[in-house]
Formats: sequence, structure tokens, C-alpha cells
Amino acid sequence: MPDPAELKPARLFLALWPDTSVRERLAGEGGRLHILLGGRLTRPETIHLTLVFIGNLARERLPALLDRLALIDAKAFRVVFDRADCWRHNRIAFLSPSAPPAELLDLVGKLEAALAELAIAFDRRPYKAHVTLLRKAECPMANPARGRVSDSPEWGDFKPIMWSAERFVLVESVSTPQGVRYDVLGSYALL
Repeated sequence: MPDPAELKPARLFLALWPDTSVRERLAGEGGRLHILLGGRLTRPETIHLTLVFIGNLARERLPALLDRLALIDAKAFRVVFDRADCWRHNRIAFLSPSAPPAELLDLVGKLEAALAELAIAFDRRPYKAHVTLLRKAECPMANPARGRVSDSPEWGDFKPIMWSAERFVLVESVSTPQGVRYDVLGSYALL
């Protein structure tokens, strides 16, 4: 009898995964925001920058996806997370770059094109680079038109975090009794 886990579709996303020093800085900012906004902290080992959310994909399609991702030709880049923010509509507190680098947007475009080429469905919302640090945050109502509050003096000292992106990864989100676990299925160098 086949393993039931092998029959379930894989829940996937493409992401940048931070190195240890960047992860520690991001987790530290999460702790600072947690003091101000409450909510539930993102576990340090799961901190990432989503590039494209794919969702469920039949496992038999994984080899073709892994092979196609290996052909992505994109440049390495640096992204500076210099803005703390909070979306009231979904109560997410996060860091984002005020000026996402062109190489980041180019990478997202190439990944979306590769998925479309393979006829793999993905989340087609406009891309907003952000690293989620809190869920269920108490986002203040500073600007009702935008539904978020930007970094400001009452949030304390914030020093921008520079992240050198040298690889992207394909990740499976796996639900376990202890919570969600992220398994890296493929890792691909940026040039």
C-alpha cells in the first residue's frame, strides 16, 4: 500500500532563505516589534522572503519543476530591509525594502515565467517584497486609507538589514502536530 504522505500534493513556495547572521537580525527585529504589537512571532528557522507562492502541486510534477528551476539565469543582489510595517487587514507585521532592487523583481518575473511555461498555477498578485515577523499583531490605525503604519520613532531604533541574495530555494510547507515545518527541496545559485 502506498504511503499516504506521498499521495498528498506538495504545498510549495519559492523563496530567499537568509544566512544565520541575517536570520538573527530579522528575529531580533521580530522581538522588538512583538513588544510593541503583540502577536505571534515567526519561528527564526522559518524566516524567509517569499518570491512566488505556488500552493498545492501533485508530487509527480516535482521533477520537472526542479529541472526547470535549475535553468533560471538571474543575478545575485543585495536587498536592504529598511522599513517596518504592519497590515491591519491580516494582522501581519513585517520588514520590507523601501526600494526593492531590480534584480529581485527580475528574479520573481523569471520564476513566474518558468511556472507559467510548465502550466503550474501560482499566486498572481502583484509582488510585495516583505519578511513576515509577526502574525496576529495589533496593528495601529495610523493611516486608515493605507491600513498600515510605517516605521516611526515610537517603534524604537531600527537599523536597516542588508541581505545578500546568492541563492533561491524551492520549499515545501509540511503540517506536523508541532506546527508547520519548511523542507527545502531544491537550492539554486544566483549568478
